[in-house]
Amino acid sequence: MLKISRESEINLINILIDQDIISGKDLANIKKVSTEGDKSQIDAVFELNLTNEDAILDLLVKEQSLSVIDLVAFEVSEEVKSVLPSNYINMNFIAPFKLDNDTLHIAISDSSKLSLMRNLKTITKKNIELHAAKVSQISDFIEKLLNESGETTIKSIQQANLEKTKTFDYEVDTDAEVLEDPEEDIEAIENESEVIKFSTAVVAEAIKSGVSDIHIEPYRFASRVRYRLDGILSEQVKFNKFLHDNYGAVVTRFKIMGKLDIAERRLPQDGAIPFKIDGKIVDLRLSMLPTANNERIVMRILNKDAGDISLEQLNFDENDLKNLRHAIHGSQGLVLVTGPTGSGKTTTLYSILKEISKPNINILTAEDPVEFELDGVGQVQVKEDIGFSFSVALRSFLRQDPEIILIGEMRDKETVDIGLKAALTGHLVFSTLHTNDAPSTITRLQNMGTPDYLISAAVSLILAQRLARKNCPDCRVPDEDVTPKLLSDIGFTAEQASTVKPSRGKGCPKCKDSGYKGRTGVYEILSVTKPIKEAILRAATTPELKEIAIKEGFRTMQDMGRKMLISGDLNFREYDRVLQSES
Repeated sequence: MLKISRESEINLINILIDQDIISGKDLANIKKVSTEGDKSQIDAVFELNLTNEDAILDLLVKEQSLSVIDLVAFEVSEEVKSVLPSNYINMNFIAPFKLDNDTLHIAISDSSKLSLMRNLKTITKKNIELHAAKVSQISDFIEKLLNESGETTIKSIQQANLEKTKTFDYEVDTDAEVLEDPEEDIEAIENESEVIKFSTAVVAEAIKSGVSDIHIEPYRFASRVRYRLDGILSEQVKFNKFLHDNYGAVVTRFKIMGKLDIAERRLPQDGAIPFKIDGKIVDLRLSMLPTANNERIVMRILNKDAGDISLEQLNFDENDLKNLRHAIHGSQGLVLVTGPTGSGKTTTLYSILKEISKPNINILTAEDPVEFELDGVGQVQVKEDIGFSFSVALRSFLRQDPEIILIGEMRDKETVDIGLKAALTGHLVFSTLHTNDAPSTITRLQNMGTPDYLISAAVSLILAQRLARKNCPDCRVPDEDVTPKLLSDIGFTAEQASTVKPSRGKGCPKCKDSGYKGRTGVYEILSVTKPIKEAILRAATTPELKEIAIKEGFRTMQDMGRKMLISGDLNFREYDRVLQSES
């Protein structure tokens, strides 16, 4: 009997369907045989003679031109076990069987594993060579590895996946509830009380754990809940079985919580959920997206503490903070904060507004959504669906006699042009753009059709940022895997590379064995000085702008990241994940 992880089982079944090896009509029989025999669905496929191991192996070899390996000839070596965590091997159903210098040889059973290549290289810091092997051999190899490690076997995990019950037995150890109107009708929900209990538990635990986003996702043979914590998604396995058995009811429940149309299943919907936990009200932004298998749910937990963070708490370098304060305390100009979604731009802007807000200053903001209510600030929620866009809000603001304006995002040329002109007519304007770094923001504005003279005259400062996970201070240890060559590759001098001793968190109870605790900002601040203005006017390229800026004292995010590597706040893998792709 095969011992295969649930996710790998689903991937393989989907491949067999895509290749017309099994049909939709076969699925009911497969599931029946699997459940009755307490075995995997792949075992059921073989038992029903729908295909066999050799056919699956031939399919992989023909698709990817991989060499076939006989795993029976290989033992589980300590060298290989040290390269990849056993739980990762188990979850992804792969068999790392040989380490040859800097090359790790891995056996796979299906083409879905090709998506792991980049992740495997990042985790192992090795070259990866893939081979094809029979499903049963990979199953036996992993079972042997887990048994030798003293860890839970795949068999026990599989058995847990096969258990079916409608009861949700997870207890919420806190006072949590959705703030609903008493007259709301929830009779349409199947298994109502359990679904309500489940939905409350998913949200309550996320808030309690400091999660930023909740993902609820349907697939053909399974469903899952994932939390985004410190920028990284992780699966919450304990919720998955109940979710899959009751997915339609859960969707209906969250629609009711967000006051959405429960009958609409064809179009995306957005809503908001007020959630009370331990006497504190937390707002959630709800997004429903129809997919091939059902509606996908994503909830953003709005950070109500963002408005309480001061600039001193944001990890700015002393000189950068000085330049930032010079710009934000000016009487006019445009200050841009750039970075990808989830990089902390809103937190930075709220911290700026908190510092400059005074009773004698009129401040107006247009946001999507309003994440935190700031005292003394007029905040407006834009509504694109009714035509109340950022550009419309900005035009209206100019008639409200403001000194300071914040525009949540400059999404189009019209908004950019109005914002720049406002910055030239006695207003201090703040906004955001999605760019990789500070110098490329100038090029981005030019590509949007903004005249060089307008950019040069109006833009006073550009702040680019990322969020990186910090090493847990309670379990920080030297990272012996980081070589001087790796340090040289990211910009350290030969002398620095030989002396710098990076650290990592090895995992402890205080960081939930992750090795990380909290996040910090990684910044670069470009002050638009006279030489920069002159370069903009002559349409200088991004590299030219960067070179001039460095001569003016500009420090890149990579510079700051290297400094954090030296201090031990950042480990090499996190530097590579957050910053190396941008260098």
